[in-house]
Amino acid sequence: MVRAVTAHFRSAFLVILLAVATFVAASGSVRASSGSFVSKLTEAQALFRATTTSLRAGRAEEADASLKRLTALWTDATTAYRADPPALFARVNMFPEMLDGSGARLKRAADALAEKRPDAALEELLPLRREWILLRRSAGLYGLVECLDESSDALDAFMALKRSPPDLTRAEARGDVLAKAAVYRWALKRCDSYAATEVVTDAEYRRLADPIVAGLDVVATAVRLRDAALLDRILADLKTFDTQLSQRFGG
Repeated sequence: MVRAVTAHFRSAFLVILLAVATFVAASGSVRASSGSFVSKLTEAQALFRATTTSLRAGRAEEADASLKRLTALWTDATTAYRADPPALFARVNMFPEMLDGSGARLKRAADALAEKRPDAALEELLPLRREWILLRRSAGLYGLVECLDESSDALDAFMALKRSPPDLTRAEARGDVLAKAAVYRWALKRCDSYAATEVVTDAEYRRLADPIVAGLDVVATAVRLRDAALLDRILADLKTFDTQLSQRFGG
């Protein structure tokens, strides 16, 4: 009787072990699938930046080479995940359609570049930046790309002062300028930790980010001196460096 009970429990224990092993393997497969797509998406964003930077600089051959790599990468990702989205992205609405839409946009950009129309190729590619940021955020992902996107939004609110110059003789106007500068500074400084972990070497990041911080220090001087012309020049410089930072390290 004891042997029969022992054999029964041994069999039951083996069944449980097999079930646990199967569950662990399946969970690992889910994580690997999601991680693999995230890696492809991250690489796609890097190739996107390389392609658009080359197009802006008039380096058509470089742009064509990186665009071909980007297209091949996206084709592989679409083939692998269109019918079976990874767990992180399964809840994203119209994920398969998004894969197809990005692929179609890449093809149109490649066609435009082959036809010697680099401006048209760049125009075709640019919406991918926002689309891929939204895709990552929909999956709950947040990193340097998303952080820089938010800091650029903070600068846009600050840049409204360039379109409608404030009257720096008024205390309220001076307070508004300083408040907007503080929000932008905070949004940008948040990105430092992501740059330290995600950028292989942040020397180039610092080369672009540090002048922005220095410029924000000058904003306080412009406000103190009631110098609207100085504020206008600083805003223009901030926009230039922020654009370069976003193009180099953003989406």
